[in-house]
Amino acid sequence: MTPLVIPILLLVLAAVVGLFSGGKAMTKAVNLISALASIGICYLAVLGFTNNPPSVTLSLFEGGSGITGLLGSLTLKVTPLSAFFLLILGVLSFSASLYGVSYMDIYKRDTRLYNVSYPLFLLFMMLTLLTQNLLWFIIFWELMTLFSQFLVAFERSERTLKAAFKYFCMTKAGADFMLLAIVLTIIKTAGTADYSGISQALPSYLLHHPAETYAIAIGMIVGLGVKAAVVPLHSWLPDAYMEAPSNVSTLLSGVMEKIPVYMMFVVFLRFLPLDKYLGLGIALIGTLTLFFGTMYALKQTDSKRLLAYHSIGQIGYVILALGAGLYLLSRGDALLGAVALAASLYHAINHATFKGLLFLTAGSVVYRTGSRDLNYLGGLAKSMPITAFTALIGALSIAGMPPLNGFVSKWMIYASTLPTQTVLSLFGAFALFISSVTTASFVKYFTTMFTRPPLERIEVKEVPPTMWVPQAILAFVCLAFGIYPKLPLGLISKALTSVGVSVPALKTFPGIVIPNTGNIEPLAIFVVLLAFGTAFLALTHSKVVLPVWTTGTRKPLSMRLPASSYYASFEEEFGEVYSLGEWAGKAISSIWRGTKRLAVLYDVRSYQADLMMTASAVALLIMVLILGGVSL
Repeated sequence: MTPLVIPILLLVLAAVVGLFSGGKAMTKAVNLISALASIGICYLAVLGFTNNPPSVTLSLFEGGSGITGLLGSLTLKVTPLSAFFLLILGVLSFSASLYGVSYMDIYKRDTRLYNVSYPLFLLFMMLTLLTQNLLWFIIFWELMTLFSQFLVAFERSERTLKAAFKYFCMTKAGADFMLLAIVLTIIKTAGTADYSGISQALPSYLLHHPAETYAIAIGMIVGLGVKAAVVPLHSWLPDAYMEAPSNVSTLLSGVMEKIPVYMMFVVFLRFLPLDKYLGLGIALIGTLTLFFGTMYALKQTDSKRLLAYHSIGQIGYVILALGAGLYLLSRGDALLGAVALAASLYHAINHATFKGLLFLTAGSVVYRTGSRDLNYLGGLAKSMPITAFTALIGALSIAGMPPLNGFVSKWMIYASTLPTQTVLSLFGAFALFISSVTTASFVKYFTTMFTRPPLERIEVKEVPPTMWVPQAILAFVCLAFGIYPKLPLGLISKALTSVGVSVPALKTFPGIVIPNTGNIEPLAIFVVLLAFGTAFLALTHSKVVLPVWTTGTRKPLSMRLPASSYYASFEEEFGEVYSLGEWAGKAISSIWRGTKRLAVLYDVRSYQADLMMTASAVALLIMVLILGGVSL
C-alpha cells in the first residue's frame, strides 16, 4: 500500500466516525484520528524530499472526451514543492487537532458539523497539494472551501453565518476566475490538464502570445489572490478567521492561506514564461497587502481580529518576495532572484508556525476567560505562564526579532530587494517600515493580555496539556528555524530546484542568512551580535526599570492603558491611510448600489460579496462562450 493512502483513509475514517454523534467524546476521537493522520502527512512530506517520492494514479473511467476525458484519471504525487507545503499542513494540523481535543469542550451545542467538516477540510487541503491535474485541483479547491466554510459557520449564529456567506461568495468568484484561466490554458495547449504536459507545451507557446499570457495570469492572480486575501480582495478574511474555532483559525491562516502560494509557484515558474511586468505587479500587490493589512491590525481591540489582519499583512511579505523573485529572474539577476523566492517560501513556513501559535494562544485565553476583548483582559502571565511564554515567542517571531525565525526570512526579503536599485528597493523599504508597525501591534497584543493590570480580577489557571503542548511545539519550531536556518533552507532549495530555480550557496549563521553579494555581511554580523547582546542584557539585568513615555509625558509602568488608546497618536498621524480604506469601501458600495438592478437578485448581505458574485457570473459566461465556440 502506498503511503499516500494511509492519511487519506484516516481522515475519511474520522469524518465517518464524526457522523454518528456530536458529543464531546466523539469530537475528541475525531481530533485524535486527525492528529494521527497529520503524522502520516508529515511522513509523506519527508518522503517527498527523497529520490523516490510516493505517487499513485487512479483510472476513474475510460473512453470519455472533452472535460470527461481530462478527468478520466487522477494522479496524486508528492513533489519537493508540494512536500514543503505538506510539511506545513502536517505540523499545523497535528498541533490544531491535538489542541482541539480539549478546546472544543467550550462549545455546548452539537458538534457534528465540526466532526465531519474538520477532517474533510484537512483531506481536501492535502489532495489540493497532491493532485497533478488542474481540473482536479479546482475540484479539491472548491471542496476545501466548502468544508472550511462549514467550520466558519459552526456556531450558526447570525454573525458566523454572515461571515461564512461573505467568505463563500468571494472565494467562489475567485475560483471561477481561476477556472476561466485554466480553461484557456487547456484550450491553447495540447488538450491536457496534467501539470507535466502543460509545463512542456505552454511556456513556449505563450512566449509568442503575450495577450493570452496576461489573460491567464490575471485570472490566476484574482482567483488565488482571493483565497490568499491580498488587498483589495481581503475583506472576507477578518470576519471568517475571527468567527471560526481557534484551532480552525490556525489552519485557515497557517495552511489554507499558503495553498494559493503553492499554486502561484507552480503557475508562474512552471506554466508561464518569466515576465518582468507580472513579477513587478505581484510584488506591488504584496507590498500593498503587507502595508494595509498591518496598518489595520494596529487598530484592533479583538485579539483574533488583530491576528486575522496580521495574516493579511504577513502573506503580503510572502507575495512581495515571490513577485520580486520573478522580476529579478526575468531581468537576469539569478542570485537575488533565487534569494527572494527562497525568502518567500521561508516566510511562508515561518508565518504558518508563528501565526498558528498566536491563534492557539488567543484560543487558550478564550478557553479560560471567555473573552477576546483586549480592553478587558490583562495580568494573565502569572496564572497562565506557559501560554504567556509561548505567546511571547510568537509575538517576537512575527515582529522579526532575532534570533527567531521571522527575522531570518524578513532579512532575506530586505537583502534581496533593497540592494537592487530598482523600484523593489522602495517595496523593501515599505516592508522594513511595516516591521516596526508589526512590533507595535504585538506589544499591544502581549501586554494587554498578559502583563498589564486587568480591568477586574480574573481567576484562571493554565490550559490542559493537550492545549499547551501544541503551543510549545510551534514555539520550538519558531526558535529552531531561527537559530538553525540551514534546515529549512535545505528543504527550500530542493523545492525550488524542482521548479527550475537553482538556489546559490548561502552563508548561514544562528539567526541570519547572508547571500554572497559581498556587501552586507559585516552589517549582518553586527545585527546578530547586537541582538544576542541585547538578549543577554535583558536576562542578566532584570532589575533595571525603564520609564514609560506616552504623548510626551512620563507614566508609571503599572498604569493601565486601554488597548484602543495604545497608538492613538500614531493612528491620528496616519489618518489618511485609514481614510483611504474607508473611502474605497464607500466608493465601491456606491458604484454597486448604482448598478445593482442589473445583477442577479438574491439575499444581499455585503456589497463585496455581491460584487464578486457578479464578477463570477461574468467569468462563467465567458467560459460558456469559449466552450461553445471551441471544441475540447
